[in-house]
Amino acid sequence: MDDFTRSITLGSSRLQHEELVQQSAVVMRLGMMLMASGASAYRVKSSMARLARAVGLTEHHAQVSFTEISTTSYAKGFYRTEISEQRAVGVNAHRIDALGEFVSALPSQISPAVANRTLDRIEALPKLYAPWLLALIAGIACAAFAFMNRGGLLECTVVFFAACAGQFLRSQLLHRHINHMAVWILCGVLSAGLYIAVMTGFSSAGLISADHMVGFISSVLFLVPGFPLVTGMLDLARMDISAGLSRLTYVVLMLMSASFAIWLLSFLFDVPLSTAPDLGLPVLALVALQIIASFCAAVGFAMLFNATPLACTWAGVIAALVNPARVWLTDAGLAPQLSVAIAAFVAGLLAEVIAPLHHRQISRVSLSVPAVVTMVPGVLFYMSMAHFSNGDVTSALAGMVQVILVFAAIGMGLAAARLMMDKNWLYDRDTQKLGSLRADQHMR
Repeated sequence: MDDFTRSITLGSSRLQHEELVQQSAVVMRLGMMLMASGASAYRVKSSMARLARAVGLTEHHAQVSFTEISTTSYAKGFYRTEISEQRAVGVNAHRIDALGEFVSALPSQISPAVANRTLDRIEALPKLYAPWLLALIAGIACAAFAFMNRGGLLECTVVFFAACAGQFLRSQLLHRHINHMAVWILCGVLSAGLYIAVMTGFSSAGLISADHMVGFISSVLFLVPGFPLVTGMLDLARMDISAGLSRLTYVVLMLMSASFAIWLLSFLFDVPLSTAPDLGLPVLALVALQIIASFCAAVGFAMLFNATPLACTWAGVIAALVNPARVWLTDAGLAPQLSVAIAAFVAGLLAEVIAPLHHRQISRVSLSVPAVVTMVPGVLFYMSMAHFSNGDVTSALAGMVQVILVFAAIGMGLAAARLMMDKNWLYDRDTQKLGSLRADQHMR
């Protein structure tokens, strides 16, 4: 081979390698954007594989955890391996839906430059709700939880203001990239501490009795990491073990951080950790209020997840249907975990039916996750952790077993619905095989 031919060959190889770099980079960017938005590992891998095929990669493999992605891309006899880490852990359902719409509408071929321009537009989308509005919404959602936990008007009102303050502090601290464990502890201390301070002040003034602490734990329920909890269990159901375990580890760390705040305040101020008696409301009034409370709680969490108003409304409707039914089944004598599994299954089916009606505007996860978060036994978990800290191991273990069973029931119910409605879940297929993907099925 003469020098001229060799230079042409080297130049062609360099161009092919540069093209591979661009193709691999845009696919990795899509995966990192989905990961930063809280998407499940299955969605991340299948979306990356779909874009990889569209930009011209002949083969693409990805390993996804909660904060890292490793990929290897092949094209024209070259391969490239990349590793990226995502430290901005959070939830952005609106961005997940926008990226899902982009992937679902991908043509058979697209250049990396065009794909990057679309990703630039999606990345530039602002948050849908201002911090002050999310603070109000968190207060309403926690007040709704307080009512579901048998809190009266006074308890719900104080919970509202305490949760508002805690959520506003959380938004400010997260904006400054403070460590999440520290954020959860500080916000838990602020919210629960405000609740104790107000109730103690009323009691000391002789305005109320000293038995109004039922909202103590409800005031920090906005700190329950419901989205990663549910997606982590779905990751495990899809056998994405690495992603599922790392995501659930994050959930446990956040729950323990908030639990530390609960234990600390209950220890310092001797807060009674007991359930409240029934409110004594007429049946029809109680049912109506439970429906309203479930709707408000689900809408509130959906807004905290940055879901669109349409998705928030539908999530609230689903929760208003299934959550009161779950409560009624439990009150009728059905095991709590079985009631939760049935309710989560129905919520998953409703999400499967409703999402396609809106032509890619909302995804199933934006509907089902906020709806089932209302079933997460946050009060029972925090009480169990407080019992552990106080040395009451028997009560703590009894509560913790119930919590684990309910967590598993939520995951099983949603997984069963997905298995029934989505053959990509029913059949154990390799999401890395580009030729087997169908964009009109896997993204919604």
